[in-house]
Order: sequence, then C-alpha cells, then structure tokens
Amino acid sequence: MRVEDCCQSLLEENLPILDPKREGVCIDVGVGTFAFYCERFARLGFNTVAVEPLPVKKLQNLCRRYNIRLIKTCLSNRDGVQNLYMGKFLGLFNHNFNSLSPDWFGASADIKQVQSMTLASLLSRIEAQKITCIKLDVEGWESQIIEQFHELPCSLLPKVVMFEYGGGTSKINAKRGWSPKFLKATSDCLMTLKQCGYSLSVIIDYAYSSKETIFDLQSSHLDINDLIPNHSIYGNIISFKEWTDPEEKIAKLCSRYYGGISHRLVTAMFSRTLK
Repeated sequence: MRVEDCCQSLLEENLPILDPKREGVCIDVGVGTFAFYCERFARLGFNTVAVEPLPVKKLQNLCRRYNIRLIKTCLSNRDGVQNLYMGKFLGLFNHNFNSLSPDWFGASADIKQVQSMTLASLLSRIEAQKITCIKLDVEGWESQIIEQFHELPCSLLPKVVMFEYGGGTSKINAKRGWSPKFLKATSDCLMTLKQCGYSLSVIIDYAYSSKETIFDLQSSHLDINDLIPNHSIYGNIISFKEWTDPEEKIAKLCSRYYGGISHRLVTAMFSRTLK
C-alpha cells in the first residue's frame, strides 16, 4: 500500500472533523525529507509545529511559507544533548534513517550531537493547550516518546497519534526493524495508548498485498503477531482518542492506495544492502 499518501488522506479527512475550530496544535516529529505532514496540517488551517534536528532546505522553505514553527531538536526521553546516528540506505547517507538508536538497521557509525528534549519540555516550549495530532517517525525511538503520555494531563493527550513501525525487511525475518527489541517497542506503544484511552486504530502497511487493519485498542488483546501479519514491511499506526468512524468509510478511502512492493523484492533489496 502507498503508506504515506494513505495516511495523509486519512488525517486530512478526519482532523477537521475532530477539531473543527482548530483549537489544538498539530506536531510533526521526525519530518525527514519528503511526505511533509506538517505542510498538510498547516494547509488544513492548524497551528503546526515541525520537530526535526537536521532540517533540509525544502522543509525550512515550507516552514517559512506556511508559518510552521520549526524546532531544531530531537524529541527524546531526556533534555540536553544526544548522539544522532546518521542514516544510511543503499550505500548512501539518507537523513530519513537518522536514529537515536545505535542498533537501528538504517543507522551508521557516523554520529552528530544534536539538541534533545522530552515531550513535556516540547509542549511547555510551544505553550500547547490542546493537541489535535502528533505524528512520530523517529526510526525506532517511538516507544520512548509515547510512554511519556503517562506523564501528561488528560487535557494534553493528542486526539490522534500516528507512529511508524517495522522496516528493513519483512516481519517474518524477525530482523532490523522487526527484531524482538523493536517489535516489542511497537507493542509497548499500543499498550500505552490503550492505557491512555485510545480506541479506534488503523494499521497501514507498505507490503504489496496489504490492506488496512482496523481494530479497537480497548477490546484488543494486543497480540502484535495477530495484528501485523508476517508479510508486513513497514507502516504507520493511527490511533484515535474518543472517536469512532465507520469501518467501511475508512476502508473505502484506503482502497485508493492499494499496491506497493512485493515481499520477494524487499527481501532481495535489503539482503544486498543492509547486512
């Protein structure tokens, strides 16, 4: 499935319904070099913050154009300075794989020290009163951020959370973004969101044959192997707080984005480049 296009459409459809008066802020954490969610948020009329330690020129231009507040830092589990392991893909450095985790599959031995702050510090800095959406794409560090939801007052819990999972190979191989450590981290994210009251959730995966998985966190046993099939490659999970939407409506929107890359091609590609 075309992951980013589908997820952006889902958010574009639902955020104005969830927050019609645009009272909350939308936060794009780990913006990267493409699929600029912060641009979508701003064009929908939301007060928008982009959090990216090494912003590319295109992002900086977008922030100026759409009046997006750009904060050049990592969102992490502590304030101060942290090592950022520069991303590498197909033998070339790629900012989209930068990670705070030295054992992330796309991380290299090239290190840059960057500013870091906790979620509470970020929300204090931007003087957030309400959060409509937070999107997390931080290459294996998502659980370190989402677990901080426990420390937030209910009034600051986002109406919508989207975070990335997997990567580097298919899930059946149990390596890279699907290693036991990172698979558990994905499961931990879902458990935290369940405990914080999130319910309706949608899984969007990149695998060619995949379709959306819609489930209720509150009624799910959260068996990650049941929720995410073995042919999965990587994707995003979107969870809503106190919101329901007809499954057929979600499925109809997602059906526009079916298709992707085959399991065989992904396995061959990563076996050559990320050993």
